[in-house]
Amino acid sequence: MNMETVVEMIRMDRVEWDLLTGILDDHPHHNLHGSGSPWTSRDVYAHLARWISYSNNDMEACCAGREISPPIENIEEMNSGWHQEDSRMTLAEARQKAHDAFNRRILIIQSIRPDRWNKDLEKIARYDGVGHLSAHRSYINI
Repeated sequence: MNMETVVEMIRMDRVEWDLLTGILDDHPHHNLHGSGSPWTSRDVYAHLARWISYSNNDMEACCAGREISPPIENIEEMNSGWHQEDSRMTLAEARQKAHDAFNRRILIIQSIRPDRWNKDLEKIARYDGVGHLSAHRSYINI
């Protein structure tokens, strides 16, 4: 991936991040998903913190020549387990963890030399970017 593509990916991620977090911050205690299990801003922030941290760790492993995480067999089960583990977290804690993970993500991506990019690394880098963020924004029904 060339530097122009990296810069554009980061730009798009930041735009979507700002849109999503703006909604989360404007509606901190609402059930954002309308139907199904109730998800508040805290839940979305905690979820994003988990997934972004997960892909951050895989990006760093890939760049260092270490093995990345094995494929997740059941994403819903993973999400449910994390949701339960994070249920005692405050909104402020979840928000901070998510912002820290997102900022770390940007720093990791910016630190990758152009000659290090390959299909696997690009897939990991894009996994929790604009696509994941916009999907969560599309789930919000307030």
